[in-house]
Amino acid sequence: MPRLLLAPAFLLPVFLLPILHATPTLDALFPAGGRIGQHVEVTAVGEFQSWPVEAWTDHPDLIIEPTEKKGRFRFTLAKGAEPRPALVRLLDANGSSAAKPFVLSTTAETREAEPNDHRTKAQDLNATLDLKHDLILNGILKKGDTDFLRIHLDKGQTLHARLHAYALGSLIDPFLRLLSPNGQPIALASDSHNLDPVLLHRADVSGVHYLQLFAVSHPAATSVAFAGSDSSVYRLHLSLRPTKPVSITADERENALPEQNGSRLLPEPPVSIAATLAEAGETDSYLLPAKKGKTYLVSIEAQRLQLPTDPVLTVHRTSGALLKETDDSTRNRFDADYSLKAPTDGLHILTVRDRFLRGGPAHRYRLSVTLPNPDLLVTIDKAEHVLEANGTTQLKLKLDRKHGHARPLRFEIRPPLPIGLTLEDANASASAKTATLTLRASLNTQPLHHPFRLHLLALDEDNVTKETDLGPVSHSYLTSQARGDYLVNQTTQLHLTVKLPPPPKKPEEEEEDEVED
Repeated sequence: MPRLLLAPAFLLPVFLLPILHATPTLDALFPAGGRIGQHVEVTAVGEFQSWPVEAWTDHPDLIIEPTEKKGRFRFTLAKGAEPRPALVRLLDANGSSAAKPFVLSTTAETREAEPNDHRTKAQDLNATLDLKHDLILNGILKKGDTDFLRIHLDKGQTLHARLHAYALGSLIDPFLRLLSPNGQPIALASDSHNLDPVLLHRADVSGVHYLQLFAVSHPAATSVAFAGSDSSVYRLHLSLRPTKPVSITADERENALPEQNGSRLLPEPPVSIAATLAEAGETDSYLLPAKKGKTYLVSIEAQRLQLPTDPVLTVHRTSGALLKETDDSTRNRFDADYSLKAPTDGLHILTVRDRFLRGGPAHRYRLSVTLPNPDLLVTIDKAEHVLEANGTTQLKLKLDRKHGHARPLRFEIRPPLPIGLTLEDANASASAKTATLTLRASLNTQPLHHPFRLHLLALDEDNVTKETDLGPVSHSYLTSQARGDYLVNQTTQLHLTVKLPPPPKKPEEEEEDEVED
């Protein structure tokens, strides 16, 4: 249960009651994570017109307390806490900030030590990184910044470096570059399943190697200078131990399928296949036994499994004529899927390749062919909402119906709204593609914060008293500008702030407004 969700709502503390001009803004947390069982001093990067402010998190074992110094918090990560990214919001009388991630980990953690912007000033990690223990380095790439690290590698030893920056919401496109003991570049890593790099290098010689972190602008800019900002936080996971490949759960492996004319013959759906694009430029081909008029959902998953493959799917008729080529999924635009309504009986041809024709052991994917059932995905446009007493605000929903879904819907806020607050227009017809719900506050509603979930209930058209709880509605952080997964892609944890309306203007203020007009 999230912190501050233990009661239906909580009234604003006395120190939060004055009306402010702007809500708190939270651009990043530094460090962006900590080790379970420890206390961590965390700086909130953002703007706060009053101090202290309240904090909310969706992790039950994370306690957040403001300190006397503006922008500083004490995070307590309880022993035995679940290791995962937590969401954190900052609150005051005027509303809630956007949520930012803070990672609870089981790995040893440290922070970058400036100055480290040149190989000769590289931060030495040999004392804290060894074969038995991994290490997470927390840092910030500020404008024009680059960070260097000293790591001793023995010949034959493998360094595995995985960076999270874009995944934390940092607006940068980061790189990792490894230099040999004599300062020559020997490895470069950029994008993986998102903009963050993963570097894997086996040392050819023994000695001190230098790992460099830098970034370019995201979104892309014409400047070629190092990019960064006060909120461009990162977490660098370093390991000298052998790494385990991502596990893919599937019904079959591609090499276990029978071969026919250079293609692999799929069993009758539903079926899932784990496969690898073993060489650069490789295209895998499958034969799908289909029946005329029947619908098959063909999906290629890689990015959502945190694999680097950017899959392209093609679907051909039994004659070989192209029906569809796609590299975007309707639900996850970084993978590929297609709803095939078979035009004829017989073997339809499916091919899979990487968009950039890459290949190798890491370029794996899962192919699934299922018989789709009616499906519904409901998303809300915002996670944080503000409502004035004696006012209204709207919750705007998108209803993505698939494969013939056609059931009327009802929406319900949990935990229940406090007295003085009501949810109106909380229904949608069986054919609706959007819905707008109204939250209303009475004149006497007191200022408060109310963390909540908006639950989705499907109605039975033959029995209006029968409902199916489809779970909470989510807000997605994967906008059209996203370039891959974040550590947290969506949340069902929504937040409502009720505040007092601004006081009426004095006569002299109204006269000043008229003069300005």
